[in-house]
Amino acid sequence: MRIIKAIFVGPRGLRSGWRLLIFLAIGFALQTGLQEIVAVILKARGIVVPEEGLHAAVFLGEDAITFVAVVVATWVMARWEHRKFTDYGLPGKNAFGRKFWEGAAFGFAGCSLLILLIFLAGGYSFGSLALHGAALARATVLWLLASLAIGFTEEYLFRGYPQFILAQGMGFWPAAFLISFLFGALHYFTKPFERWPDWASTGLLALLICLTLKRTGDLRFAIGFHAAFDFAAIFVYSGPNGGQLAPDRLLTASFHGAEWLTGGKLGPEASHLVFPVIAAMFLAVHFLYRAPAGNLTKSA
Repeated sequence: MRIIKAIFVGPRGLRSGWRLLIFLAIGFALQTGLQEIVAVILKARGIVVPEEGLHAAVFLGEDAITFVAVVVATWVMARWEHRKFTDYGLPGKNAFGRKFWEGAAFGFAGCSLLILLIFLAGGYSFGSLALHGAALARATVLWLLASLAIGFTEEYLFRGYPQFILAQGMGFWPAAFLISFLFGALHYFTKPFERWPDWASTGLLALLICLTLKRTGDLRFAIGFHAAFDFAAIFVYSGPNGGQLAPDRLLTASFHGAEWLTGGKLGPEASHLVFPVIAAMFLAVHFLYRAPAGNLTKSA
């Protein structure tokens, strides 16, 4: 009996791993239910969701559903644990404050530096504008919203409650390494044409985001970084992702050359040149954000 109790209960009550499983179960159930409801509504209205191409509206819809599920699951766990959302590193009322815009600048600059290196090595051509007028304005707004949805959803899902609760059980950095490894693995096993560089780069970018969480105290920087990096890679520089392109991208850009240089069908994130860029961003964050702050870093 004591052995069974020790498996489930620790000094702080139910062990972190079991709490995480409960969180994931709630989130998965809610996400599945919401997806079914939305699918019925779309079918009743005769709306067909495109399966090919990177469509901003599809990203926005799918991530909005996941975001709602994650927020509700986090709220349930917060009520159970008698905590506030901000205890998990989630932004409060000032979600779009200075740290968010600093993160956005970092993300856009990091992606731009990567594209510049590929360009200088002869692997990228900018082409010309693919959209004009109202179509350009509409696509820009949609991709901004979609990128924000991706940033908020994935950061809340991976670096919100899961990072916090695992850090309670094993410490901040072991939890960060584990979640970052799984984040890269999820990309590797769920996206087509995957190779090890994309697993490595997404895992390292996730670890970089964990460093920003540790140094800034919440996820505002991380959300801005994530959203801006994706917006730049998919829309602004018009790169592929998982073998697909956005039909409403900004440029008629093209990548040409060896896969190690361009990332091939996976996009610039899988280029080997991403690794020195990530290293530079680690150094920049380390020297610019020296003082840990916030409840999250204190408790974890």
